[in-house]
This record gives sequence, structure tokens and C-alpha cells, in this order.
Amino acid sequence: MILAAQSLSVRASSCQARNEGLVDPRVAAALAWCAAHGEGDLTLAIPFTLSTAQLQALLAESGVLSVLSMPPVDSGLSAERVGAFLPAEFSWCLPPRLARRIVYIGGRDSITARMIRTALRGGVRSMVFWDLDRWSSRSLLFMAMYKVLSKLWSLGLIVLSRVGAVMPGRSALLEGIARYRLTRLLDSTHHLLPAPDAPVPGRIIMACPTLVAGGAERQIVNTVLGLCRGGDADVTVLVSHLFSPPGNDFFFEQLVTAGADVQEVQGPMSNLDAWDRHESQPVARLTQQLRPLLHRFPPEIAQEVANLYITFRELRPAVVHAWLDHSCVCAGLAALMAGVPRVLLSGRNVSPVHFPYILQPFMRPAYRAMATRPETVYVNNSHGGAADYGAWLGLEGARFQIIYNGLDSDGVTRAAPDRIAEFRQRYGIPEQARLVGGMFRLSAEKRPALWVDTLIRLTSERDDIRGLLFGAGPLQSDLEAKLAQAGLGDRVRLVPPTKESILALSAFDVLLLASRWEGTPNVVIEAQAVGTPAVVCGGGGAREALLHGVTGLFVEQPNTTALAAALLSLLDDPGLRRRFGSAGPAFVAERFGLERMVSATLETYGFAR
Repeated sequence: MILAAQSLSVRASSCQARNEGLVDPRVAAALAWCAAHGEGDLTLAIPFTLSTAQLQALLAESGVLSVLSMPPVDSGLSAERVGAFLPAEFSWCLPPRLARRIVYIGGRDSITARMIRTALRGGVRSMVFWDLDRWSSRSLLFMAMYKVLSKLWSLGLIVLSRVGAVMPGRSALLEGIARYRLTRLLDSTHHLLPAPDAPVPGRIIMACPTLVAGGAERQIVNTVLGLCRGGDADVTVLVSHLFSPPGNDFFFEQLVTAGADVQEVQGPMSNLDAWDRHESQPVARLTQQLRPLLHRFPPEIAQEVANLYITFRELRPAVVHAWLDHSCVCAGLAALMAGVPRVLLSGRNVSPVHFPYILQPFMRPAYRAMATRPETVYVNNSHGGAADYGAWLGLEGARFQIIYNGLDSDGVTRAAPDRIAEFRQRYGIPEQARLVGGMFRLSAEKRPALWVDTLIRLTSERDDIRGLLFGAGPLQSDLEAKLAQAGLGDRVRLVPPTKESILALSAFDVLLLASRWEGTPNVVIEAQAVGTPAVVCGGGGAREALLHGVTGLFVEQPNTTALAAALLSLLDDPGLRRRFGSAGPAFVAERFGLERMVSATLETYGFAR
């Protein structure tokens, strides 16, 4: 009775706040919960933009010492009591007047380690946040310890795998327990959750973390374009983080234009419509049924699994096609719980054990738990990537379907000479210079420092060579400092990603990709399609992306000496470049044609073409 009264009080407060138009219903609900639980002085952390009137109304609330909001913040408000979120840095700027308790109007899954660290330094002791279907309070020190232990566990798994201490098919005790719990959970969902309605024939949901300018995201676009080409495909793209931080929606317009329904994964804290949806009787009932199950999930993904489960129950897809490890785990588990008859888990590279910033302790147990279900299909875009995932998960190679990346060659043709000339002039490339290009994310697995060091070596020795790298990412400032120190002026330039990728690839004399690991690199495929030879090194599916000695060169030793030699062999031999360039389009059409990829995808879905 007491809980019911509190719930009615919260909802009444929310309705009153909305009618007044000043206090957001989610904020009103959090304040009501804090009042009911005797929470005193508070700092409100609100990860969306508020008007000046809304901020003033919150600062006038009893017990609210300060407020954090998304920029822009009115400069007329007291700087002592107003802080700001820093979405690009996944952190926040705390105000001087700070309570020992932060009330965060968001879910636990969106609280980052940087946010926790900054709050601890400011003297914050606890945090209130949304937990699946109710507000919850935790010690900030406890949350920090959990983050640290989770990171140490991930790093430990990486170290053990690299020294051979974790053999294929075996797992540590904690991992084994997690896998057992997830397996039992999946097996029991049909007893614990209501039976799903029949799926809509032909309905496909693509699930992915973002739509940034990346290779996997480009393949989502290509797959959707191929599926929608007939005009009758029923495709929805569900994105975990679509509009924040900036750049996550790089391919949004292209997908919408192609006819896909693109949505962000919605939870109660997403917006007012999502809050009302959560408060509605059908969704509230589903969430209540889910809660006992979701407490067995890692807290980092429980909310997203719940959001996806509810979405799948409403949309009733025949196929859920998840891309990249985060969505493979979250959407894969949610789809199996929701009774989706075909669930594709699509790896786009080698396993996450090679990427410390991706790997989470729950990934391997979740993948192995899902392997016990007949609805699950494992997919990879290269034999090298599939072999690496198989070794990591202890699964036989036969469990993996290989679907090479697809490229619509009809829409990819070499740019005209006048457009190439204009492009090179725009970037300050002399007419007679030989241009080595790059196009990739500036993160550790791509080895951008090796790319830059190779070009610094070449351009310092040869006046007729230039380098142009299109990319952005966490290593950008380090690379800019390296180029500035080299003092080569504009001979090697680092520029933002471009939507004119085909024009840029046409303007390169040679493409260089020096990644440590790759799935099937789209940029190499597209370069060959427009007749630009590529020099490539690295593991995974990098070797499968070209024909060595026919369309490009694969370098076994990933160092500046070997890469510079390979580049010079092409740059100094125009005839060899022409032969490689002439062979590229036919090779791409045969191995990476869009129609072949779409047909293979539909076959894996179990659909007739």
C-alpha cells in the first residue's frame, strides 16, 4: 500500500509539473522519490537542454542546491549553482555549489567512469538514477569500484587470452557462472514471460550502436539499400545512440532516403513521449514482468535489453540482424527473450578480445549462452574474422556464415579528371604530385601513427609525394602533434571525414591502410572499384579484401620500411598502377558485388529472393 501511494504521488506530481510546463515530468518524479525517501540537499543532473525558466523553477525547488544541464546555459543565471554536461567528453562540469548527492535524470547504463570520477573529486558521495522501472540510490564509491573491477576483469581476459592461459572452449569460473545464468535465463523466458504474438512475415530489424562514419555502418547502409531496392522491404534500423554525441547520425539521411525506418532505442528517460509510453499500462506491465529477469543481467546492459525487448514485442520482427558486439549482445539477448525466430549476430572484425575499449566481461558468456539457441546465427564478413571469433568463443567454424561486404558497383565509378583536379587543388595537392591517401577512424586498431610515420618518411625524402588522411577519433590530437613536430608543412595533412569518399579515392594514386586488425575493409574495396590500387597490412580479413599482386599489395611486415617500399613500387611505376587499377573493378564485382551480398543475407534470413 505504501509503495502504491508513493507511485500515485509520483505520477500526480508528474502530471502537475507537465501542466505547469516548467518542471519536466521525469525530474518531478525523481524529486518526489527523493522526498519520499528522505533525501535532503540535491544537485540535479539533467542530460538535456532546459530553458532559463525551467532552470529557474528547479533552482527554486526546496532542497535543490544546483543544476547541471546541457548547453546552452543562460549566462544570467548564477554560475555558483549551474553546471553543464560535456557530451563529447562523456563527462560534466560541476558547479561550485555542489550537494553530496547527485540526482541523475537518466539510467545507470549512461553513467560513465569520467562522470563518476569527476563527481568523486567534487565531494559527491551518492547518486540517484533510474533503474529499469524505478529510481534507485547507490554509493558513488561503490559505483566507482564496480567500474574499476569491470575494467580490470576485461584487461585480465585480454592478457590471459594473449598468453594462452585461456584456451578455446574453456572459461574462468566467474565467466562460467555468468554463462550458466544467462543460458538458464534464456531457456526459461517462455515460462516467465508472456507468449509473443506471431512475427510479421518479412519484417527485418537491424540493430547497431551508432551510425558514425565507419565501415560496419557503411555496410548497414549497403544492406538496407539492397533490401529496399525492390521497394517492398520492411526494414527498421534501431540505433543505440543516434544523435549524441555529434557525428553518430552520419548515415541517417541516406538510410531514411532509402526507405528505412530509422529509430533510436528508446527508454523511459529518452524523452517525454518515451516516459508516457513507459507509464502506459501495457509497457508498465511488460517492464514489471521483465524486472526479476533483468536483475540477473550486467547493469551496463539491463536497461537497453529491456528497451529492445519491449520494442521487439511491439514490432514483431521475423529477423533481428545485430551488428557489432554491443548490439549483438543486447539485441541478441532481447530478441531471443522476445521469441524472434531468426537472430543474426554479425561480427565485423576479429573478436573484441583484441580491442580493450570494446571488450566487456559479459560479452563472451552472452555469446556462448546465445550459441545454445537454434534461432541464433553467427555471421562474419571474412574467414579470418570468423576463425578468430571461433577460437575466442570455442565454437566450430561451421557455426559461422561468411557474408562478404557488398558494394553497389553501379553507383561507384571513378570520378572525371576535371573533378579529380578540382579536388586535389582544394586540398593543396600539386598537379604533378603523387598522392597517398587514407580514410579510417583514428583509433589504436587502425594504427594511424604507422600510417603517418610512413608518410613522414616518404615525404621527407621525396618532394613529389604527398599524404592526405581523412579521419577523426581519439588519437587525432596525438597525430596532429606528430605532424607539427615533423615540420613538413602541408605535405602530409590530416582532415575530417568526407562524404565525397568516392571522389577522394579516385584522387588518390595509392590507398594505404595499415590497420592491426580488419574485417573486410570497405575503403579498400571501394578504392579498387574506382581503379585505385591499395597497400594493406594487418590481420583478420585484410588479406581477403584484395588480390595481392593483381589489384594491390599485401605487406607481411607492418613497419615503415616495408610499407614505404611497397608504396614506392607503385608510385614510381605508372604502368603497374594502371594494371592494378584496371583489374580492381572486376575483382570487386565478383567478390563484393551488392547483389551477391544481399542474396547471401536473405538466404541467411531464411527468405526467398
